[in-house]
Amino acid sequence: MRRISASITAIAALTLTQFATGPAGAQEPKDDAEPTHQTEREALQEDLALTAKPRGWTLEEAEQQYRNAEIVGKLAEELAASQPDAFIGSELPDNPADPPILYLKGESPGWVASDAEDLGIRIVDGQPYSFLELEEREIAVHRALSEQGIDQIASGFDLDGGGRIDVTVYDAYAPAADVLLTALPTELADDVELSVADEPIADDLHAFGGARVRDDGVNECTSGWTVVNGSGTTGVTTAGHCDGINQIVEQGVGVWALSHQSQHRGQWGDVEWKTSTHLEPAEFYASSGTLRDTTALEARANISVNESICVYGRSSNSRDCSLDVNDVSVSCTVSGVFNNRLVQMDGRVVIGGDSGGGWSFGNRAYGSTKGYCGGLDVFSVADLYDEAIGVTVRTQ
Repeated sequence: MRRISASITAIAALTLTQFATGPAGAQEPKDDAEPTHQTEREALQEDLALTAKPRGWTLEEAEQQYRNAEIVGKLAEELAASQPDAFIGSELPDNPADPPILYLKGESPGWVASDAEDLGIRIVDGQPYSFLELEEREIAVHRALSEQGIDQIASGFDLDGGGRIDVTVYDAYAPAADVLLTALPTELADDVELSVADEPIADDLHAFGGARVRDDGVNECTSGWTVVNGSGTTGVTTAGHCDGINQIVEQGVGVWALSHQSQHRGQWGDVEWKTSTHLEPAEFYASSGTLRDTTALEARANISVNESICVYGRSSNSRDCSLDVNDVSVSCTVSGVFNNRLVQMDGRVVIGGDSGGGWSFGNRAYGSTKGYCGGLDVFSVADLYDEAIGVTVRTQ
């Protein structure tokens, strides 16, 4: 039998005794107060508590779901790297007591079935398309509709949908859904479920009083993650649509100038990065009252449907862990600008000025806010920053 990696078996051995069970979180101080630096244990404790409360879970149930995400995510990441033609994705059931699910194209490879059995993961194989094939089909549908001149389009796919592509469009002059379907490639049209919305379905959340990054003194967006490029230059990210950002606020200290480096709004998300005259440390604001070390970057293949992820933006100014992943790869067209490979959550909590703010859990970076698409929050994946703007998230 193939040997299970030590990192996966270590996750499976986690117990609640590793985490404190007292109240989590801190009172939000004034914006000019210096934040408290959290330990890794305090960070994880807070996010587990913030995850449990809106779902009516116990702390033990929140920890179980976190452990499920870690276990299935690691195996999914390993499969995506070694056999991308078989990998589709992973999903967490609504009940933390149920086993996580790994979806595969065709017959499950023997080593995957063996590891999954040892780890308590349920395999759903025999699916017709790999993740890469599903993404390619979804992009083809999205682009075909975009060529019709529609202003707002949101599209994605279900991991277990047998290849179904879900699309919502909004345009005051858009034809009916049955007419739009005739514009699609014939080999894909039968697999598309398309609806026409009567109100806007997508927007970029910028220029609304976020206190984190500024355009000539005007609060506009939120910084995301400190990053580094191949030559060792460090900087900080925000959303690609946050034009003109040239200042960053260091809470309790002062305001620093930023210099623009590069921007991407396209197939790898919506992100840009800036540099200052200082070395940007591998740290992030989990809220205005707390600062955390960035110790890990979540691999894209490690993100599971129904996984809980937290967000913080300077405009809403409250750490929120109430949402779960709805779709691991969606495309979005807003005002003619196409974005792809965004992660879509199952609700809306971010507001104007939160754009660029980090999505995280504990001390791990997942991505940065774009806005909403299909009526739901979406973020750019931090693991794709290298492809988008040539940088990687700094970790300690």
